[in-house]
Amino acid sequence: MYNSRTWLNPTNSDSTGSVVAFDGEVTDLDTGKKYPQTFLELADCRNKVRLHLTSDDTKELFIEKMKQLNYEINLFINHLEKNI
Repeated sequence: MYNSRTWLNPTNSDSTGSVVAFDGEVTDLDTGKKYPQTFLELADCRNKVRLHLTSDDTKELFIEKMKQLNYEINLFINHLEKNI
């Protein structure tokens, strides 16, 4: 199981921001049955986005999605750093 929760803002900030990455089994509260769950969640004060492994995807496709997201984030960081 993997479960990582990271705050993105300093502790003295009035704003919230976080990243949650999870891969493991969770329990359905209605049935008590366990099932696999994999997701990456990005949140700030007002919005939340959860990218999750769906039944239509393979884990390999989800990994590629995460790699593409990482690539785009790095491009954007480079752009911002060059234009400070």
